[in-house]
Amino acid sequence: MSPFTDALPDELDFSLPSEPAELGRLSTFLVCVSLTTAGAYWLSLRLRGVPVFDLLSSPGIAGLALPTLVYARYADLDLPLRVDASLTRVRLETVGTALSPVFAPILALVAVTVATPLVFGTSFAALVGSTFHPKASVLATASWWVEPTFLAGAGYGVLTALVFEHLRTRMSLSSRGAVLSAAALGTYFHGGLRSAALTLVSFPKQWRLGLFAILLVATVAGGITVGFVYWSAVERSIRVVYRPVFVPVFALGVVSLVAFVTLFAEIPGGFEHALWGLAFGCAAHGYARTGSVWVPVVTMSLFGLAVRLVGFVELAVF
Repeated sequence: MSPFTDALPDELDFSLPSEPAELGRLSTFLVCVSLTTAGAYWLSLRLRGVPVFDLLSSPGIAGLALPTLVYARYADLDLPLRVDASLTRVRLETVGTALSPVFAPILALVAVTVATPLVFGTSFAALVGSTFHPKASVLATASWWVEPTFLAGAGYGVLTALVFEHLRTRMSLSSRGAVLSAAALGTYFHGGLRSAALTLVSFPKQWRLGLFAILLVATVAGGITVGFVYWSAVERSIRVVYRPVFVPVFALGVVSLVAFVTLFAEIPGGFEHALWGLAFGCAAHGYARTGSVWVPVVTMSLFGLAVRLVGFVELAVF
């Protein structure tokens, strides 16, 4: 802490405990990487059909995976890209450890799609607005979506591993707490930040910087607010929370948290976000159990492909 902040009255001290500071830093990264994802999407539309470049410019690789790996190196976070030797030995417990988080969200997706017609009288794909060519076959649809879903899954998987590692090492969360927090942050990134950043691309240029600043400030305030709640619960103290200088931060943080909750308020859209949250949680759990980034990458890739294929089969049946 600097001498200047030491000289300030307690009510005017802007210094943050480590937990709010780390969540604020992680929130800043998530907003920035949502912008790189949107920028990569814009670039991929212009490089579509160009060999190699259309693959490298995909939002999942250029917009998400690569910036995440760069940030991990900058923040000195170890994301093991190697395949653990223990996972290559064919043992029943090894196979179960690796595969259970991979297929759990897919089974949940199938269960929801089976239950949706019984409750709403129509398919889950129709409720969430999935559309496919009426004459396309399952094989053609699968081949069409394999590349984009696996590229996107690579980005989501690497992001999940980084968020888990950041929360576990910098905030000393338990493995279970880091998994739950990674699921929440992954859901907010996928359903909130990514969608908002993609929308910003379509806005007039004079509006983009201001809207991005609002998105950044609100999200960082939300991260700091959650960090303060966690810090207060652990320390059993509100000594820092009552400082008047943090009132605007908490106000914006509450707005950001309400925006997160509204993702689940709409039916059936909330079911879709909940399924993605389960997928992010299973991916983080798989990373925690195996220590390999490839488990969350495979988990998110297969889940993304399953969402497309289940929706196609539903629309074909209904």
